Amino acid sequence: MENPSTLLVVKNLQESKLFYVNILGLDLVSESDSCIKLLAGTHEVLMFQGTLPAINYQHGYNSSSTLVFTVKNLDEKINELKNHGVEFIHDVPNQNDWGRYSAFKDPSGIVHELFEFFS
Repeated sequence: MENPSTLLVVKNLQESKLFYVNILGLDLVSESDSCIKLLAGTHEVLMFQGTLPAINYQHGYNSSSTLVFTVKNLDEKINELKNHGVEFIHDVPNQNDWGRYSAFKDPSGIVHELFEFFS
């Protein structure tokens, strides 16, 4: 297998496009009425129109898939996204062996994480 992509089924394709392009800064590669292709660095993110928001689950405990966006300054990026109305799961960043992280929801309720590696 080569070059894995991520597939997101979103409740509103146009709202999601604006979020991922204008707020998260992903690059728009192509779009049609039913599908959008984005790039996060060199990773393809494909989006298709669904009809319902994401299923609510306990992030970090229930099985799920999550995009992890690496940032240089976690606190700064959290503040920037909060200023755009992004909902965060964690009140304060968490930490593991590699660095600090904080989870947030997209407009469909899909959870992703920001991650800052320890220097």
